[in-house]
Amino acid sequence: MKTDVTKIIGSILLFGLFFFIGMSVQAQDQSSSDFEQFKDQFKKEYFSVGGLLQAVGDYQFERLGGSNGFSVGNARLQVYGEFDNKFGYQLQTNFVSSTALLDVNMYYNLTPNFSVKAGLFKAPFSYEYLTGAATIDFVNRSSVVNQLAPKRQVGLQMQGDMADGRFRYTAGMFNGNGFGANANDDDKFLYTARIEANSGIGGSSDSKFMMGLNASYEQSESATTGAGLLSQVEGEQLLLGADTRISYKGMMLAGEFIYSTINADAGTEYNPFGYYLTGGYFVMPKTQLLARWDYFDGDFIGNSSESVLGGINIFPSDFSEIQLNYIYPLEDGVDFSRILLNLQINF
Repeated sequence: MKTDVTKIIGSILLFGLFFFIGMSVQAQDQSSSDFEQFKDQFKKEYFSVGGLLQAVGDYQFERLGGSNGFSVGNARLQVYGEFDNKFGYQLQTNFVSSTALLDVNMYYNLTPNFSVKAGLFKAPFSYEYLTGAATIDFVNRSSVVNQLAPKRQVGLQMQGDMADGRFRYTAGMFNGNGFGANANDDDKFLYTARIEANSGIGGSSDSKFMMGLNASYEQSESATTGAGLLSQVEGEQLLLGADTRISYKGMMLAGEFIYSTINADAGTEYNPFGYYLTGGYFVMPKTQLLARWDYFDGDFIGNSSESVLGGINIFPSDFSEIQLNYIYPLEDGVDFSRILLNLQINF
């Protein structure tokens, strides 16, 4: 018991130190002239260069596998652009990923509100997964998104919007093998669709409401080693999901629910599902406090988990961020709590 109390006190002190750092950042007069110069040189409509660098520290009081230490979470470089408001392209690579190419795609705007996209990119499912790695709320995405979302795929997609962008729709047909494969290995396709509604709140640009609905279907005849639970199962796979996000005067509330029906070829039906609920508040202009409830039920084909997360996000400049997360697994207790630290530059 004494050891548990010591660990809790140590974690509180660490978060207190980060909060003090966040207060110090507010007082600094950050000059963005160098960053603006960079954007002038390398951010053109027809050719832009971007990058993401992340160094992650991972510490767990008691570990069943792996070890405490530091790693390079991301070392990404991308080039993208658009010609004549019609033809666009994107190429993104990650130098620390086992599969170097993350995105290789092109798109064509048939009208200002409708486009067709082809290549390798994120399948349109889950607001949190579609959010870039540099701007997610916590160091890692939620358990249910990591386990069930279709991830990056090779395929064809159409997307459009109506009512001045307040309503968006996206639908695609993909190989279903994940981004590690460049060909369809079972002659079956993954079908994914998303509809999303957006609106402002009170006429403020910082206050918004978003709600999305997601669906995905595949008759997989080949298990792969890709990311996520569904990539390892042969059979009929149906995913249904809903997500929402509300931002209002420095406050934020977000949540997502994903439910799956898997009719395995072996004759068994599984229903993994999960959800998360996140709340956040900017206590100062450059310091945000976060809390999350994270739940996932693997239904015997995946590991179940239930955790409470706390986080502090500090934004020293327009292109940098410091994240500190504390993860408390409700079933395992304090001994298996985890602390994550992310230092990043995004341009």
